[in-house]
Amino acid sequence: MSSQVALAIPPPSPSPIQALYGALAKTRLYNTFLEYTRPYIEHVLNEPETAEEEAQKLLNDTKFLYLLNMLSQDAVLTISEDKLREAYEYAQNIFGKFGIDIEDLMEIILEHDLWRLRQIRRNFDDFVTMFLNFATESPEDAYRYAVILTALTLLLIASLETKTREKLEPIANKIKELTDELELYTLTFMAALERNEEENRVVTTAGSTEELRKALEAA
Repeated sequence: MSSQVALAIPPPSPSPIQALYGALAKTRLYNTFLEYTRPYIEHVLNEPETAEEEAQKLLNDTKFLYLLNMLSQDAVLTISEDKLREAYEYAQNIFGKFGIDIEDLMEIILEHDLWRLRQIRRNFDDFVTMFLNFATESPEDAYRYAVILTALTLLLIASLETKTREKLEPIANKIKELTDELELYTLTFMAALERNEEENRVVTTAGSTEELRKALEAA
């Protein structure tokens, strides 16, 4: 796997609940996205365990990456936190109708999406710096993160077209597998961003090179 692929995934690219909301809103942009990803969504609908393989195919597709860039701009400009919560509740209800409880799983995805959206809107420079450092230092982990987000997006959109428990249950199982990993990424990013902000404060207040070195060692 190439580190170039990992670095090609922009931090602001739409994450699962953002993409789910877009699919529900049925704007022209998201309809284009859905039309392009239709074969991948149908494959995941029939075989949820292939979600990661389908995600990797998409992440090697230049047109898909262009669509992600456009969707990222749309998401940042138009999607509110309340709209994300509405999409979260809608997805929960789809599974809930068949007695499948995914509340904890969706809470993990929602927490990740809300935190990332807030960073992009209020703390963009530090957030992008943190993410690019992560992608540069750990390209395989960055690529895995992109695969997880894309796979979850395919699974959630596939669930919109599912009418039976037999179809939904394996989708829920795959979502659980991926959200376990996503939660670790969320915590890692939060800690890294907090550490970077602390180091920036130290650099700003240090009066000399020696003071800066000691302060960074203590941070």
